[in-house]
Amino acid sequence: MELHMNLTEQQQRAVERGQPVRVTIGRARCILIREDVYERKGGDCDDWTLEEMNLLADEAHAIISQTETDED
Repeated sequence: MELHMNLTEQQQRAVERGQPVRVTIGRARCILIREDVYERKGGDCDDWTLEEMNLLADEAHAIISQTETDED
């Protein structure tokens, strides 16, 4: 199954720059990153603890918030 997503221009630019983008799919909150960035970071999140995933989500949110502020 292939999923197509509509991103805002701002989100598209962030992904192109290798930055994480918060998206919601159904009721699931997700972080979208490019495949090469994912692989460079280790590409395997099976061993991640909930705390590590939350820290990554917080870091991604801070980056996204900063980018949105910089572009306004």
